[in-house]
Amino acid sequence: MSIRRKLFALGLGLLAAAPAAAQMDRRVTVTGKAAGTDVKASDEAKMDAKRNAVEQAAGLFINAMSETEDFALVKDRILGQAGGYLKEYTVDREWTENGITHCEITAVVSIATFERDWAAFVHAKEDEGNPRMMVVIIEDNDVDDLKDPVYNGVCQSKVENFFLSKDIQLMDEGVSEDVRDRDLTLAALNNDVSKLASIAVEFKAEILVYGRAEAKRGTPLSVGGRTTYRWDITLNVRAVQADSAAILSSNTYSPKKPFMTVSASAGDRAFARLADDVGAQVLLDVLEAWKSRRGHRRILQVTMSPVSRRQAKTILAALADHRGVVRGKEGAKLRNLAQGVANLEIDWKFNLDLLADTIEDMRVEGMAFEVVEQTGNRIDVKVITNE
Repeated sequence: MSIRRKLFALGLGLLAAAPAAAQMDRRVTVTGKAAGTDVKASDEAKMDAKRNAVEQAAGLFINAMSETEDFALVKDRILGQAGGYLKEYTVDREWTENGITHCEITAVVSIATFERDWAAFVHAKEDEGNPRMMVVIIEDNDVDDLKDPVYNGVCQSKVENFFLSKDIQLMDEGVSEDVRDRDLTLAALNNDVSKLASIAVEFKAEILVYGRAEAKRGTPLSVGGRTTYRWDITLNVRAVQADSAAILSSNTYSPKKPFMTVSASAGDRAFARLADDVGAQVLLDVLEAWKSRRGHRRILQVTMSPVSRRQAKTILAALADHRGVVRGKEGAKLRNLAQGVANLEIDWKFNLDLLADTIEDMRVEGMAFEVVEQTGNRIDVKVITNE
């Protein structure tokens, strides 16, 4: 049994062993804080208090999960939406001290809902078969200056390293090096999602994770006798299905706490902080978006070799007659053919396994077919010619 399934079983076991306790709501009084003394700081202090309320109320359950795989990932994702587990709360008092806003709340937390969602999130990555991704993030460390945004900076590196730490498959960096300074960079800076998706397909990625990180300097603050600069930092991320360039999700992320610096420029440290804070939520949002597209028709990639152009057309004609292909001949197309390798696009309304089974069961003009590789949206097929 995998670690994730053990975690799921443990979570269910805790619920079963103490059903009465699991259904109980818990009342806690906690304090949150945020840098600054304006309205935004007040809102952020309140959000911090909500997160602290859920973390305190669910402390026993969280501690029980602490030795399991991906603990930090799931904890960050769950607490990132802490407000959803508060059945009610009241603000007891607010105050400022040394440039910091504090907020004390009394909240009623639904522990049963928290534990249910924990079990659900822990399965997100495993259930989706670990799709291969390509990450493209451009960065503008001061939207008010005249400098152009940059591609492949610190935010992208941080996000890629986080994804890799969670066993996410990324496009091969070595193979893609020759296009980074040309097509990929140009498409990223021009916000050409279709071109980026096309490049992602070339590198056999199922998902394009396309983001734009921006920093905007706010009004200078005086904290502890020193002038500090507060930066509003955001990361806008779109998850794109590579084969169709369809947008699966679009979300905006901000760091848990405002980025403060005595320097008048944000620089790489701001984006490093941003990536550290939101990497977990970005990953799970992308996986959930990938999962949600299941059950809907989608274009699947099928690679067949070795074949001639005539054989490829015969195979497509046979596939077009299958009830799972949408739009008949229009739903089964030859994308390209090179050196005996045919790349087909199949507009398919069932799941990938059924397409793989259908191909292996076909017998077309003395040809038989063996699926040699299958990933999230792609099948690689060996064509066996009967002499």
